[in-house]
Amino acid sequence: MKVELRNPFATLLLGLLLGGGLTHAGWVLQTAGKPAAGSVQDAGRRALASRALGSPSTSGTNLRGKERIEENARLLASKDPREAWRQSLEIENFSERAAFLRGLMREWGRQDPAAALEMAATLPAGFLKQEAFDAACGGWVSKQPEAAAKWAIEHLTGPLAGEAFGSIAREWAAMDPAAAAAWVSGLPNGVLSSGATTLVIKAWVEQDPQATLKWIDSFSNVERRDAALGVLVSEWSAQSPTDAARWVDSKMGDPKAGDLAEALIGAWGAQDPLAASQWVMTLKGDVQTTSAATLLSLWASSDPKVAADWAAQFPEGETRSQAIPAIAATWAGSEPEKAVAWTLALPDSPEQRQAMDDSVRTWTIIAPESLSGWVETQGQNAATDHLRSVAAGTLVEFQPQDALAMAGKITDLKKRNDSITHLLNSWGRRDASAASAWATQAGLPSAITDRLQSLQKESR
Repeated sequence: MKVELRNPFATLLLGLLLGGGLTHAGWVLQTAGKPAAGSVQDAGRRALASRALGSPSTSGTNLRGKERIEENARLLASKDPREAWRQSLEIENFSERAAFLRGLMREWGRQDPAAALEMAATLPAGFLKQEAFDAACGGWVSKQPEAAAKWAIEHLTGPLAGEAFGSIAREWAAMDPAAAAAWVSGLPNGVLSSGATTLVIKAWVEQDPQATLKWIDSFSNVERRDAALGVLVSEWSAQSPTDAARWVDSKMGDPKAGDLAEALIGAWGAQDPLAASQWVMTLKGDVQTTSAATLLSLWASSDPKVAADWAAQFPEGETRSQAIPAIAATWAGSEPEKAVAWTLALPDSPEQRQAMDDSVRTWTIIAPESLSGWVETQGQNAATDHLRSVAAGTLVEFQPQDALAMAGKITDLKKRNDSITHLLNSWGRRDASAASAWATQAGLPSAITDRLQSLQKESR
């Protein structure tokens, strides 16, 4: 059974239950095209810009369309960059104008970088200005990397500098990574150099991982070195995971070994989780535990059953105690019935019980009705009593009356009374009048009302 999160409150609860989720992040910035003006002159300018783009429309450009726009801009700029610049000003769609500027400024930067950069400076602060500087610097670097790098350091500051440094490093490293690395080494530590450092590593590791390592080892700033090693291991893993793994193995005993292993698994696990899992099994202690958690977070999204079977292979210990509940809760986010059934089939142990409870809680949040129906098919026994108690304890946060109805089906009298008492006490802390009204209408036995009164007195 596949489920989707439809309730925003349930989504929030699920995030809290899973400790903020396994991964993370938003990164979309979209700008719509401006409405067209109505004059004949405006229409003519739009037609001119459209012809320059090689497209009958300036809306909804896909990746291939943007590449075509950049190429057309480059061709125009190779003949007359100032005319191409004038045409760029006529493009109303933001994303298409940005693509046109990238092609134009890269070519102009190759031909006449001083003129290109002077024109880029006339743009208002923002994304287009950044794109223009980056592209012009990139074009200049393809011809004269030392001159372009020197100019950027002397003339750019703040975000403009950081992004341009990255463009220079990426372009230069593709041609001569050692020279680019030497330049980056002279940049100040911090935000302005971090992007450039990463781009040099990505380019250089494809050619010579050992030379890249030697360069990173020369960093005097410890934090910068540690961050760079993480990038190197991740990129190296994409290229040759077994070689990267051998190097990480050589660092076992180093305080940063766990971070390096996680970086390796983050890339390797996305490519070949089965091979990555075999390496994780060779690790020891905390390094194995954190690496296994990283791998499971990747593997569970693509093949939770195989990931679950792998997690179940771990012997007793810290790795197993964390891996089993983690995979169960993650799996339950998409296939809760299968996840709960898997936990019930595991041998009894603390991690098995934790995994069952976590998967039931997740199922309760995303699809309480289907959970309730499934529990009804499991018969009346101690196991289903426990499932109802766990589910009700979660459900009371957003559907208290349904939670109490579920608890009322617990067969063991003492456990049923204890569960109802707990639920009413929890509900009463948020909405005392509603909880009291329900308790009055329900005609509860004295075993519950007396205990509830005692809890209320203790909380005052």
